[in-house]
Amino acid sequence: MVLLTPLYLLLSTALALGTRAAGESSSCTSDNPINIKAPHENLWKPFSEQESLSVQEWLYDQKELNLTQFTKASMSDNSIWFIELITPNKTDALPYLDSSSTNKRASGSSPPKRYARAVLFNGGYSVPHVKELQIGPLPISSETKAVPFSYVYQNSTVPGVEGEGVFPFNSRTTYGIESAALNAFIVSFMTEIKDVTNDILGGAYTGSADDKLTYSWQGPNSFDGNWRRFWLFFLGRGFGAQYLSPTGFFVYVDASGSDASQWYIRRVVYNHQVYQSLDEFQDAWKSGSIKKGKKINLADDTWATRKRMGKQRPLDDRATPRSTSFNGSRIQADREEGYVEWMDWSFYTGFNRDTGLTLWDIRFKGERIIYEISLQDALAQYGGNDPIQSTTAYLDRHYGIGEETRQVLMGYDCPHGALTLNTSYYSDSTYSVNTDTVCIFEQDLGFPTSRHADTTNGWYGSTKGTALTVRTMATVYNYDYMLSYVFYLGGTIEILMGASGYLQATYWDGTQDDYGTRIHNTTMGSVHTHVINYKVDLDVGGTANSLQTIDLVQEDVNFPWFDEDDPPTKQLRLQKTWVKNETSFSVQGGNNNNGQRVLLIGNKDKKNAWGQERMYRIMPGYHTIHNAVKGSVRLLNSAKWGEDDVFVLQRKDTEPSSSTTWNQQLPIYPPVDFSKMTTPAENIEQEDLVVYLNLGMHHVPRAEDTPNTLFTDSRSSFFIAPFNYFDDEPSRDIRNAILLVQNANTGKYEVQESGSGDEDRACTPRADFTPAYIGQANTDLGGSQ
Repeated sequence: MVLLTPLYLLLSTALALGTRAAGESSSCTSDNPINIKAPHENLWKPFSEQESLSVQEWLYDQKELNLTQFTKASMSDNSIWFIELITPNKTDALPYLDSSSTNKRASGSSPPKRYARAVLFNGGYSVPHVKELQIGPLPISSETKAVPFSYVYQNSTVPGVEGEGVFPFNSRTTYGIESAALNAFIVSFMTEIKDVTNDILGGAYTGSADDKLTYSWQGPNSFDGNWRRFWLFFLGRGFGAQYLSPTGFFVYVDASGSDASQWYIRRVVYNHQVYQSLDEFQDAWKSGSIKKGKKINLADDTWATRKRMGKQRPLDDRATPRSTSFNGSRIQADREEGYVEWMDWSFYTGFNRDTGLTLWDIRFKGERIIYEISLQDALAQYGGNDPIQSTTAYLDRHYGIGEETRQVLMGYDCPHGALTLNTSYYSDSTYSVNTDTVCIFEQDLGFPTSRHADTTNGWYGSTKGTALTVRTMATVYNYDYMLSYVFYLGGTIEILMGASGYLQATYWDGTQDDYGTRIHNTTMGSVHTHVINYKVDLDVGGTANSLQTIDLVQEDVNFPWFDEDDPPTKQLRLQKTWVKNETSFSVQGGNNNNGQRVLLIGNKDKKNAWGQERMYRIMPGYHTIHNAVKGSVRLLNSAKWGEDDVFVLQRKDTEPSSSTTWNQQLPIYPPVDFSKMTTPAENIEQEDLVVYLNLGMHHVPRAEDTPNTLFTDSRSSFFIAPFNYFDDEPSRDIRNAILLVQNANTGKYEVQESGSGDEDRACTPRADFTPAYIGQANTDLGGSQ
C-alpha cells in the first residue's frame, strides 16, 4: 500500500491516535525491491567491461586494420572510437523468448549469439573515413570475424568514400582527440585577437583559467561529408552564465579532414558586420571602423544561475510530502538481468550510448503487448537573425543521449526509495559507468484508477490510483530531458518526456524581435522546435497486426420514431477503415481535425468475448507535435521522421531505427533515410508493424525560462491503451480498492470490500539521505598496441 503523506502529518497523526505507547512504532519496511530471477537472460543487456575489453583486444590483433591505441593516437591515425552490443534481430529473439520452457536459462535453451558494433575513426588513410564493423559471434573464439555493419542502412555508403558501412571522416562525432586539437586551434587565433575581444566584449579566451569567455558551436557541421565547418559562438564563463551570456561574436572555422594544420578561419561576424578573415576583422578594429555593440555584463552572472533568490514563501521551511511504503515495495526485480515485474507488468531494460534507455519484451498479464519501446532521436531546430540560431538543427543522437544520461538526484528527480540501476558504455578506449541513472518507482497518482458513487442504489466504489514509472534524465549540453515510461493498472503505458535546463540563448538587439524574446539586458531566447522520436513495436495478439482508423463523422438522420414536429437531427457516426499500406497521421490537425480519429493496432484474427478485434490504441496525451520546417538543407533527408506525428510501418530486421549517429552530419545522404523506409508504401495488413511517434514542443521562449525552463508546462506524451483487448476493465482484480454499501436498516454506508492495508497501520518512515552526486566511474582499458 502506498500513501502520499507529509512526514510531519504522519507523525502527528500517529501520536494523536494514542493507540500505541511511545517507541512502539517500528521503522517502515525497506523500500528495496523483492529479488527474483528473470525467466530468461536479458538479450539486450549492454556489454560488460570485460566483454568490451575482449572486443577491443581482438580488434587490435587484426593487423590489417592498422589500429593505434587511443591514448597514443592522433587524428591522422586509425583508432577505435566506439564498441557496443548489436541488439539481436527480432526474428532471432522471438523463438527463444516464446519457446515452451518457462525457465529458459535452467533448460539450456539457447539465446541468439551476441555481436558487437565497432566504429573505427580511420584518419590514417589517403581518404580518411569512419568505418563500422559487425564482430562476432561472441564471446571471442576461432569463429569470430569482422564484416561491414551495413545491413541496417538505407545509404550504406555515400559519394566520396568506398565500401559498405563506410562514411566520410567529416561526419564523425567530436571525439576526445579532435576536441583537444580543436581547442588548441581556437586558443591560437583567439590569443592573437585578445586585445580586440577585451575591448569589444570585455574578455578573452586564451586557454587560461582566468579567461572570462568560453565557446560552443552549432550543428550540423556538414551536409554531405565533403567538409566540416563549425560556427563558434563565444559566451560568458561562469556558473550557468555560459548558456545565457552570449556575446554576439561568431567565428566560422573549417575543420575538415584529419590534419589540424590545414584548418582555417572562413569568416568572423560581430554586431551584424561580416569579415572575410581574422586580419580583416583586426584591421577594422585598429582603424576604428568597427561598429561596437553593447557589452554584456561579465561580472554579473547571478541571474543566470540556479542559486536561490527571492523571499521565502509561507511554510516553505517545512518538508514536502513524500511517499511511504508501509508494507514494503511491490516491485520485483532481477538487477543483474535488468528485469522488472510490477502488478502483472514485466519488462527488460537495455541501454546504449546514442539513445539511452530501452525497454523490451513488455508483457501484461503474461501476454506480450510491446516488443520494444525506445527513443530514436531528438531534434531541435532553431530560427534567428545570427550565424548560430539560423544554422542550428541538432540531432542529439549524434552527441549521445545515453552518454549524457547521468545520475538522478533521489528525492528530487525521483522519489526516495526508488529502485535504481546503473548504466554503462564504451567510448574513446574508456569504459564508463554511471551510477543510479535509471530510477523505477511506484507512486500514488493522487486520483483513483476508477470510481463511481451510486447514492440511488446505495453504494460507493473506488480503486486506488497508482502507477510504475521508469525514468532517466539526460543533459545534452544545455537541455535536460526527463524521459519516463509510466505503467498503469489498467494495461495502459504512457510515453512521457519533458524538457528543462537552459535555453541556447543568443545576443539580443532590436533586429531579433521576430525570432524570440528578450529575457535580460543583452540576452534573448530564440524560437525553436523540439521533436523527440520514439519507436513502439507493438505485438497485439501476436506479430500479425493491422491498422484500423475510426473517424468520428457527422451525419444527418431522421428516424421513424421522431415526431412530425421533431426535425432531422445531426449526430456522430463511427467510420471504420482498415488501412492497407504504410501511412502517417497528424493527431491534432490536418487529416485528424479536432482529434476525431482513433488509431488502433491489433490482430484481425484475435477477438475478445464480444467478437471485437483485440486492439491497442495510439492516443495523444500532452501536446504532440512535428517539425514545422520542411525542406531545410540542414535536415533535408536526415529527419524525415519529424514531419508528421505518427507513422505506421511494416517492421523489418533491416530497419531497426529511424536514425543513426551519422545523420546529423549527412543530411543530404543520411545512412538511415526514413523516407526510404516509408516509400514506396508497403502492405501493413496482418504484418508485424512498428509505430514511430513524436513528442515535443514548439518553444517560444519567455522570461520565465530564466534561468531554467520548467518541466510543469513543457511535457509531452502519448498513451498506448487497450481497446477491446480485454473482455472488461482489467483492474477489477486490484485489491487496493474499496466498496461501501448502504445498510438498509441504518442507512449508513459500511465497508463491504476493503482495500489492502486499509486497517490501521503505522510505522516510522526511514530517514532520507542527503542527495549526493557520485559522478562517472571511468576505466581506461588501455590496449596492447
